[in-house]
Amino acid sequence: MLLTPTSALAQGHGSEIRIDQMQPASAGSPFTRAEGPHEEFDEGVAYAFRLTGDYAFMPLQSTVLNPTPTMTTDNLAPVAHALLFHLGASLSPLYWLNFELNFPFAVFEGGDDETRVSSESFPAGEPGQGDLRIGAFGRPITGEDLDLALGARVWAPTGSTKAYLGGKHHFIRLELVGSVAGEIDLVTYGCTLGLAPLFFAGGDGDRIAASCAAHFALAPAISVGLEPHFALFNYVRSDLEAEEEEDLNRQVAGLGNGGIVAQFEPLAVAQVRFGDFSIGFAAGPGMGTAPGTASARGMLTVGYAAKGERVIVEVVQDADLDGIEDEYDACPEEAGPKERRGCPDPQDLDGDGIIEDDACPDEPGAKYDDPDANGCPDQDNDHFADPVDPCPTEPGPTSDGCPKYARLEGDDFVITPPIRFPKRSAKLPAKSREALIEVIRTMRANPKIEQVSLSIGTKGARKKLTNDRAAKILAIFTDQSVDSNRFEVELSGDLKSGRVKVRAIH
Repeated sequence: MLLTPTSALAQGHGSEIRIDQMQPASAGSPFTRAEGPHEEFDEGVAYAFRLTGDYAFMPLQSTVLNPTPTMTTDNLAPVAHALLFHLGASLSPLYWLNFELNFPFAVFEGGDDETRVSSESFPAGEPGQGDLRIGAFGRPITGEDLDLALGARVWAPTGSTKAYLGGKHHFIRLELVGSVAGEIDLVTYGCTLGLAPLFFAGGDGDRIAASCAAHFALAPAISVGLEPHFALFNYVRSDLEAEEEEDLNRQVAGLGNGGIVAQFEPLAVAQVRFGDFSIGFAAGPGMGTAPGTASARGMLTVGYAAKGERVIVEVVQDADLDGIEDEYDACPEEAGPKERRGCPDPQDLDGDGIIEDDACPDEPGAKYDDPDANGCPDQDNDHFADPVDPCPTEPGPTSDGCPKYARLEGDDFVITPPIRFPKRSAKLPAKSREALIEVIRTMRANPKIEQVSLSIGTKGARKKLTNDRAAKILAIFTDQSVDSNRFEVELSGDLKSGRVKVRAIH
């Protein structure tokens, strides 16, 4: 008696089949199976969690070949209904490095009892845990149009055999993974390829799997799309005639004795996002002979993803820049050391505590190794003293003391590259967000700037999209604790849609 595949291969003869072959994407991905585009962030870490409920109809079926007169020839379904959950988490300590973890488990499996046909088979499936998956990815390219991720994933042999979630021989599996993703206008796309190196050697249960996704944004927080998935698997052959093998029942899982089976599952998806949370729905048919290929599959996903920490600039009132807040400074208009409660020494004309080699004897400052800067003030507080700072009123994190993206020239901020929203999108690129933060830092360092005016182009754009873009910019200024009286956002029909112009009002 032999078992052969119909919609999926039957368990038996020591094979490594599992019905939880679905590998979810990292928890931070907007897709179900494919890796998605990754946003850069400045500080802190990014982390995400995801829980996916996965219902599969008829994921495992079998047919009896060469039956005895007392056997039934009806098709059997060891697992006719399966409800699995996939618990995932991901962590990015740096925007170009990501670690992921996924753990599947079954809470319900129902089907036919195959033991009435073969002693090599298990009874109908039962609840249990699957193989723990751990992965690491590096991103050599991170951009809005193209994001490239390369890495590897290990499947640890923790699965329950009787639940059809783990192989009998408990192999550790390695997959090399590569993905491309990005956003073009209103479409977000991604494709991921996973390759088990031992697949080509006939490794039992190893696979080559490709998942792609394309989502179309109906609104800033709602998207719909398609996510096709295709995979090839190696499994111990169970469709050979007995005389072709010396002893098929003694055959064990290993290299070189696998038969290739296929799986194809296209899913239709919809996703809704609110803040850092998301809810996704997916459903579709399945085709192929690989175990775990459901005749129909439905999925519900709840996710949470937090980007890198925002940079909050704390405002401290210290008029004389002596490091003592005005509230606790006995001489708030004259700099002095703490031991004199902020009052200067009579021999220290500017009260900065530097008497000898003071390059700015009439202006309070700080100590510097550079003799041209020693004892001189630093108006923008970027650790470059004014005499050696080419941008004394514009704080700059770069080596020359100037902002990287936003420079103040007269009444206008010249921003390179210009702040520009993608077409029909309210998502602000990372460099544009950093440019706005530099504008805020310059505002705080330059008391002559009373207010900043931001004009958003509306030409050719829908009103709702323009309002969403304005809300995105307002959120940045609010997050940076800028007084609402010091900035304004206006809509301009003279600018092209998505363009942003920034002007200083003195």
